[in-house]
Amino acid sequence: MTSKVLNLSISVAMMAILAALLAAACGGGEPEELQIPVRVKGETLTPETVKVKQGDMVTLQIQVEESGEFHLHGYDIEKEIEAGEITDFFFVADATGRFRITFHHSGEGEGEHGAEGAQQEGEGGEKEEGHEEGEEGEIDIGFLEVGPR
Repeated sequence: MTSKVLNLSISVAMMAILAALLAAACGGGEPEELQIPVRVKGETLTPETVKVKQGDMVTLQIQVEESGEFHLHGYDIEKEIEAGEITDFFFVADATGRFRITFHHSGEGEGEHGAEGAQQEGEGGEKEEGHEEGEEGEIDIGFLEVGPR
């Protein structure tokens, strides 16, 4: 009988160790610091969909053909990007889901206001909220997908 109890104890211990290893391998793990090179060519983002996990600290290393404003919807983060340079765009991926990434080329849709006036309209919240006037000239270029950890 003691050998049966001993074998059962060893089997239970081995199953517990196996379960812990599987949970570590398949689980979400710790947030990562990610540097992801992306390129805007014409009206396309490469890669078209950036995939990360919730909690990751993400730096998109953006390269564009034309200067303009890079906008991550849902997080509501915008940044001016200069052509010919690689620009770091940092955020913590705390919200899960699929979010649009848009680009607004410099000099498009600015009308009488010029670059400063167009930027101030977007910052006011009223026009940006509904995305009616604030998105003139803004082009959907790709997506950010943030999965649960």
